[in-house]
Amino acid sequence: MQDSVHSRHTRSGIRGIRGGRAAAGAVGALAAVTVLTGCDIAVGGEGLTAEAQQPTSAPSERVIGPDGLGPFKVGMTLEQAVATGEFKKEKEDPEACMGYTTDDNIRIGWSGRLGVTSVSAENVRTPEGIGPGTTFAEVVRTYERAEADDPPLDEAVPVIGTIWTSVPGRPKNMYAIKFDMAGVANRDQLFQAPVQVVVLKLKAEQNC
Repeated sequence: MQDSVHSRHTRSGIRGIRGGRAAAGAVGALAAVTVLTGCDIAVGGEGLTAEAQQPTSAPSERVIGPDGLGPFKVGMTLEQAVATGEFKKEKEDPEACMGYTTDDNIRIGWSGRLGVTSVSAENVRTPEGIGPGTTFAEVVRTYERAEADDPPLDEAVPVIGTIWTSVPGRPKNMYAIKFDMAGVANRDQLFQAPVQVVVLKLKAEQNC
């Protein structure tokens, strides 16, 4: 089963296009089988005053990150992905972003130029405990922005509902984290917004 749903976004309202990177304008919920490819996300904690708590949600059965999910790692070649026995490569446009869903419901973003660019699945949690149900405040406490000049979190999230954050110890990787912004009308409510989607992405896919 293929998943060809992809997002190319423009980070308007936050900052101009930087180095050819596209930013997410809207990212579908995981239930909509969204693979976040061709976009970059940034997390910043500067200027945040609300007290953030450590993540309290129990780990899920599957862990996403810091390098991959299941047998798939972001940055692996298409040949390596095929060798897992769980990925089928189709004819690709080297500059196009493609999608594939495995029998194990791992959603993979890939391109002929970069190989595997993103991985995601339902009910996954990062090694630090971030996943569906954890809050914006917990994410702020746990992670840093992806790039030094990215906007603070409380500026980015109200605009697009999604942040891009660095993966600890993996400078080439990042997490794309989508929040449920329903009912968020002020700053206090913002910090209680729950995570909907976590996607592990390759930063180099910005030009995919």
